[in-house]
Amino acid sequence: MDIDINEQIQVIDLCTPDMDIKDIALSPSRFSDLQQKHSILACYPINSQHEQGPPLLTNIPPHQLTRTELAYRQSNAFPSAFRFVNYDSMIPSFLREKYQMYFVDLLERLKVDVSILDYNYIRLNNYMRLLMYEQIKVFNSRIDQIPRIEESEYPLLLEFFLQFDINLFYMKTCSLHYARPRTLNEGLFCLQEPEARYEFASCGNCALCYPQYDRTYRVNKSIVAFNQAHQHRFINGYRAILNCSAFCYTRNVIYALTCPCGRFDYVGATTQSLHDRLIKHREHGNRIIHEFLLGEANIVRDLTRGKSNEISTKDHMKLYQHSARCHVAMQIFLDANPQYWRFIPMTFEESETLEQRSIHGLGLPEELDWTLRSREDCKLYVASVPKPPPDYRFSNRQQALQLSYFYKKRDKILPNQSIDLYNATIVAVLPESCSEMFRFTIESLFITHADTKLNTIGHMLNENSVGNHHHPLFNPWLDRGTQWCDGLQRRPQPK
Repeated sequence: MDIDINEQIQVIDLCTPDMDIKDIALSPSRFSDLQQKHSILACYPINSQHEQGPPLLTNIPPHQLTRTELAYRQSNAFPSAFRFVNYDSMIPSFLREKYQMYFVDLLERLKVDVSILDYNYIRLNNYMRLLMYEQIKVFNSRIDQIPRIEESEYPLLLEFFLQFDINLFYMKTCSLHYARPRTLNEGLFCLQEPEARYEFASCGNCALCYPQYDRTYRVNKSIVAFNQAHQHRFINGYRAILNCSAFCYTRNVIYALTCPCGRFDYVGATTQSLHDRLIKHREHGNRIIHEFLLGEANIVRDLTRGKSNEISTKDHMKLYQHSARCHVAMQIFLDANPQYWRFIPMTFEESETLEQRSIHGLGLPEELDWTLRSREDCKLYVASVPKPPPDYRFSNRQQALQLSYFYKKRDKILPNQSIDLYNATIVAVLPESCSEMFRFTIESLFITHADTKLNTIGHMLNENSVGNHHHPLFNPWLDRGTQWCDGLQRRPQPK
């Protein structure tokens, strides 16, 4: 491998020689968020330590490109930083093996110059370095504790990275799980409009296919939209076209959760299937709403050892904090768990109705039983229920029902944990076995491009994604908000 460090890379612009590369790349008229995303996009190589080349725009078909952008796609438009000369293939060579690993297969399948692959290996490596720094900062980890990618995974990771375009993830060259390129001559750059070609199919025999709870009041009866040509649009408009066929039981996937309120989404990665992963999301989501309504003091009062580190970490996730403060998610929870209506404050007008002022027949019996709490303890629990927001209060009847609830120790019984508080889908399928860092990198790319608001870490363009004290990230009980009980419909009528 010969490297000429003095070689100048000349950009060939056949149409607009007087226009600066940066001006073309950052033109705001075509892609409004290009300037913000430029640092995480795959780009053409230029001879500069400080400037970024024009973005590849791999998923934009030719008829939507300028003549200059079409010229960039031509072979040898950007000279390589090195020249590989194979003098004697019979002599063992470390460099030849590396070249074979990193370039040969991708050059054949992606149909691009070595200069593009070489330059974007650097950009991919820089992105992963940022991920490592974030993990060190967030988890207070040492650098040797951060997971590393396997060297053999780099080419496939680059193949994914190259196809995260400005407004669309479309891995048209995917060869995982029997996926095939749509044409033999397309390669990395779209020759036609992007199209969804792979299905996300129901297995017909699991909780995703047949949710095990009453869905009477839900607009969408299933939280998963199965279809034969699967793609997903995030809240910010970014699209993801599925890279190969997937099913309920497909493992090693990137998935997206969208709150039914339609304003927030989340991206996760798992070695499990989507079906199995959602079990834990349901468990923690419903538990945290239960604790949100009863209050922190009432939850920790009987925990002599406090919460485990794992549970505490889940408590601090924006994903679960949002559903406890979202009136749409709260409505779903209450429809399935009507026993919690006694903890939902009423407007002054509601609380003054004759029914809500009456507590006839709701007194505590006199008998003593070890399975019941004392009256004094019950009053302490009721006093520790979180105070209602302004313009709301608990009616006389609700306070009596709360007293009965704690008297019978019903707070020890967790709510229905099969309730889905988010809609879910698969956005990409990963190799059957890949490293943790491989998964985290792809997950982070989706988080960053989709600008998801419920991910605590992984957003490489949001400087405030970690450490924003205005969000109750560090103390999930600190900020309860005032909107979570607005507009809730009391159905069925609480008893």
